[in-house]
Amino acid sequence: MSKLIALKSGTHELFSDAWNNDFSNLKQQVLLFDQIGIFKLSLFYEALEESAGLISKLDINTLNKVKTIISELEWLRQAGVIFELKFLEEEFPNANIIKSNLGEKLGNAQYLINRVVEISGIDIKKVADETLKAELIKEQQIALLRFLAIIMETAKGVTAVTTFPYTEYTRELPNSQKSNVTQIVISKLPLPNNETPWEQIIDYRNDPENQKNLLNLRRWIRKISTENLPPTEIEEELEWLISEFQNHMKLHKMKTNTETIEVMVKAPLELIENLIKLKLSKIPEPLFVLKKRQINLMEAELNAPGREMAYIIKTRDNFQSQE
Repeated sequence: MSKLIALKSGTHELFSDAWNNDFSNLKQQVLLFDQIGIFKLSLFYEALEESAGLISKLDINTLNKVKTIISELEWLRQAGVIFELKFLEEEFPNANIIKSNLGEKLGNAQYLINRVVEISGIDIKKVADETLKAELIKEQQIALLRFLAIIMETAKGVTAVTTFPYTEYTRELPNSQKSNVTQIVISKLPLPNNETPWEQIIDYRNDPENQKNLLNLRRWIRKISTENLPPTEIEEELEWLISEFQNHMKLHKMKTNTETIEVMVKAPLELIENLIKLKLSKIPEPLFVLKKRQINLMEAELNAPGREMAYIIKTRDNFQSQE
């Protein structure tokens, strides 16, 4: 199955989070995606350093803060968690081949790049309304990232979506449902706080058992994306599946726990009796029963309705207290 990649704006989405020393959103996204491409990451560093340079004349600690932020992001880049997304020919070679392979996405790509060019033709400095100016810049970033997601999927065979909330899109495009579904799924994951180490986030995501659950969740994202449901119905379906899985596992755990307690109560008497009578072959039997209960619980999870949501539920349990 192809990688799931997120595309994020460095100069818009990441700037305010980093300046406020709050990487909760980025940590939340790392729990779901294989990698996160940050557009204009180098410019983001420059903007941080420029802002720090202005402020550090009054507050020397600001410069050290910015150095820490950049160091943290560079560690993530070297670990392969994030990468700098560039709009360069060497990144997406053979433009004609890509264009011929776009198929039904060609109309989307054409509209998005036209919108980027259209906004580029506006002299932003002459826009008096600051709110309108900010909206135009954001819309250009969103359009460009959505365009790059389409090109990346076509050129590199990955699944790519933007991290901008779908509610901020100025136009809904055909065949772009994966972004909507992914945004809804992200909102259901916990927001690890700043004290949660990056190593813990990455180790959790890379755990083999969690990888299996994450694969099930991603398969569900791809499947539900083909059904063209409105966001409200997608969210209802997701919540229903979460509830079904939790209820099923709660019932099964209650049954398993009851049976386990019975075994534990009986075990000491059986062990003493077997030791007295030297029935050594009988001694491991209670332990075998306990192991069987664990296997039954695993089987129950595999067959549970809504098992695609196991990753969301377990991730909440693991990181909820760290929000």
